[in-house]
Formats: sequence, structure tokens, C-alpha cells
Amino acid sequence: MAGAQRPQGLNKPCILLIVISGMERFAYKGVASNLVTYLTDVVKMSNSSAAKTVNSWCGFTSMLPLLVAPLADSYWDQYTTVVVSSVLYVLGLLALTSTTFQWSWIPTSKTSSSSYLFWSLYMISIGQGGYNPSLQAFGADQLENEEDELPCTKNDQKSDKKSLFFQWWYFGVCSGSLLGVSLMSYVQEMLGWGMGFAIPTIAMVTSIAIFSSGSRFYTYKQVKRADVKSLESIVHAIKSTASKMMDGWCTHASKSDVAEMELQEKPLRHEDLEHVDEGLDDTANNGIQLLEIAKVVLHLLPIWIMLLMFAVIFQQPPTFFTKQGMTMKRNIGSNFKIPPATLQSAITVSIIILMPFL
Repeated sequence: MAGAQRPQGLNKPCILLIVISGMERFAYKGVASNLVTYLTDVVKMSNSSAAKTVNSWCGFTSMLPLLVAPLADSYWDQYTTVVVSSVLYVLGLLALTSTTFQWSWIPTSKTSSSSYLFWSLYMISIGQGGYNPSLQAFGADQLENEEDELPCTKNDQKSDKKSLFFQWWYFGVCSGSLLGVSLMSYVQEMLGWGMGFAIPTIAMVTSIAIFSSGSRFYTYKQVKRADVKSLESIVHAIKSTASKMMDGWCTHASKSDVAEMELQEKPLRHEDLEHVDEGLDDTANNGIQLLEIAKVVLHLLPIWIMLLMFAVIFQQPPTFFTKQGMTMKRNIGSNFKIPPATLQSAITVSIIILMPFL
């Protein structure tokens, strides 16, 4: 029937990007979930130093999208950001993989080796800082153009499809995380750290190839001119407001009397009034824009504060819980022993089981 609503479903680019996001989570969790064990057993850090290093790295990785995402939205397109960030991501993984041979075979100084290790980790962070927010937004853009939808149902179907997309997106993220935590910790414990870091690197390289292969199917959203200069306009408005306030404080006392006498002797012309009105309008618009942005940020602050303790607790499994798992009896039968980092998979399994009920 012509008026019947089409069954909801995701298009091929969305499915492709969900798979790619799962592969990225597999690579990241394959490294992060058992990193504290690598730092203590191979790099020979103390438990406290290793936990501090992992927590600092994860915190930096989580905060970096707040800095990179505005730049990506204002100056770069999302496709290019994903590609460039992926390359940095892979370079960081390659550097991290090379440290397994460096610590094992090459007799170098501990300071230089540690610096190289930290640079490799933070290169992964920089790559992920642009990769995750851009890939997710790029996936949502694939639902923008639906040419054969009826006008009366277009907005409703787009909203339903975006909801469906993000549900499957989170399922892909959780599935990749589960494989990374459960599979890679076993590989790292049984087959060695070189293989344990090389497999996430190969997975990330494969995801880049898959992402590039779908280029002809993607929808590329045209960035509006106003959006391109949004960050620049905000910075300029802040500088202009601060400059005017400073100038006003410095000159108000000395020039108030002179200005009053000039106004009495020489009335403003019509052109001067128009110029003043235009300047006031621009200043008012900038002020309103900044005020709206400030309101949005202030409304988010209570949510961020409430989630702070959750983030602190959520950071315990890859550090404290993993080290505690080493002291547990983890044998299944007489030949198989569960790696301690695999115990983190209980969190992801719980999320996947509960997702259909949420």
C-alpha cells in the first residue's frame, strides 16, 4: 500500500560502521584490559605505579574527545578525521607492540624504554580521541537522506532509525569489548605479549580497510558555513567581550565627563546611530550565543558530577580487580586456568543480557 509505513531497518553503511566500531573496541579492550599485568610483569613496575599509569592513560583517553570533537566539527570533515585518527591509532598500536620485543631482547636504558612505552600509549589516545566521536557522528549521518519516505512519516522514521542505530551500535561496542577482554587476555597470558598486542593491531588495520572499502556507499553531510566558523566565532566573541570590559574599566572614569560634554555640543548623526546599532546587534548576538552555550554546559554539569564516582568505580576492574584476580583460584579442570583479566568480561556479559529489557 502507498500509505503503509515501511519496516524499520538499518542500511548497509550503518551496519558496516557498527562492525567497525566493534573491531575498534576489540582492539582497545584487548590492550587496556590487561595492560596493568604487562606493566608489572614485563616492564617491572610496582603495583601502585602500574595502576597509576593505567588510570592516567584511561582518563586522558576519555577526556581527549572533549578537545578534539569541537575541532573536528568546526574545521575537519568526519570522514577525514576518522581516517587520520585511525592511522595514528595504528601507529600507536605498532609502537606498543614493538615494546614487547624491546623489553625482551634489546638492552636499553629503563628511562628511554619507559618514555617510548608512554609515547606509544598516548599516541593511541590521540588517535582514539578523534576516532570515536567522529565515527559515531558519521554513522548517524548515514540516516539523514531517506529519499523514498513519505513527508508525514519522515521525521518519525528518522527518529526511530536513529534509536535503532544507537541500540545496535552499543551492542557492537559491547560485543567487541567482550571479545577483547576474554580472548586477548588469554592470548597474552598463554601465547605471549607480542602476539597479544599484534592481534589488536591487525584488527585495527582491518577496520581501516573495511571503512575505506565502503566509501562509495556513505552519505557525506555538507558542513554549513556557519558551523565551520562556530568555534572561531566563540573564541572571537570571548576575546572581544573581555577586551571591551577591560577597556571600559580603564577609560570609564577618565572619559565619562568628556563624552558627556561632546554629546551635548555635537548630536549624533543618523549614520553614526546606524553604525552603533549594528555594533550593538553583533555584540548582543554574540552574547546571546555564548549565554546559550553556557546554559547547555551548566545543565550537563550535574550529570557529569553524578557520573564521576561511577567512572572511578568503573576504572577499578582493569587495575585493582585484575591484580586481585591473580590471587584467586581460577582453574577449570586440571588443564585450563582463566586469566585474571578475563574476569572483567562479567560486566560486559551483564550489559548484553540486560540490553533487551532496557
